Amino acid sequence: MRFRGKSFIAIVLSPEHPRNEWFKEIDRIISRSPGFFLNRPIVLDVRGQKLSSDELEDLHKEIISRGIQVMGIEGVADMKLKPGMPPSISGGRSTSDIDAPGEPDVSVKAEKAVPEKQVPTKAEEPSGEAASKAAADTLTETEDKAQSSGGSLLICEPVRSGQSILFPEGDVTVVGAVSSGAEIIAGGSIHVYGALRGRALAGISGNSNARIFCSRLDAELVAINGMYKVADDFEPRHIRKPVQVQLKDDRLIFETLD
Repeated sequence: MRFRGKSFIAIVLSPEHPRNEWFKEIDRIISRSPGFFLNRPIVLDVRGQKLSSDELEDLHKEIISRGIQVMGIEGVADMKLKPGMPPSISGGRSTSDIDAPGEPDVSVKAEKAVPEKQVPTKAEEPSGEAASKAAADTLTETEDKAQSSGGSLLICEPVRSGQSILFPEGDVTVVGAVSSGAEIIAGGSIHVYGALRGRALAGISGNSNARIFCSRLDAELVAINGMYKVADDFEPRHIRKPVQVQLKDDRLIFETLD
């Protein structure tokens, strides 16, 4: 038997007061981007909050009722957790903030994006859009280049580790690699003209006809309409090959494009 350690990036939720306003903001995020919390590891951080075990249980129930799965709770080392509650965790290293999706008319922020009319029109080729976090001086330059047309937009630059592209309105295309630790979340299909090493979640708004295309499959996770597979479940014959992924009969089907 061999034991291995792995590190993962998790979203940390820190409840604020008034609690009902905090949950309203969570609901707004979910309504704008139903896939934002989909299959993501979530940590509930209650450090500095004086909660009884009953109050913590009620808080956890409110969160999971929204389809958010909590993998661990931070800040409860001295509290006896009730059965069925996530385990207590501690430590972890902070990373850069992950942007929550904004309103649809202002949420499109792309790095070196080009208008949709330049996207290839063949059925096998992609069209897409991106929402990525960038420095303020970069956003000033690139927001002028981001034009949403027909629910898609193209990104002509690799997606770096830690970046999260959210576009529930349609397809996403990346001309370049998607690094490990990066993710693409789209309401439509996802097209990656490069190596897909991060996470790709397509059809997050209920589109079971969405597909995922990539020039090289090295992904951490792929998902379509809530059905997903992680890297350990990929067949060796598909790894590091050009691949398309589609959903048939509630199963993800991988097909090489050689």
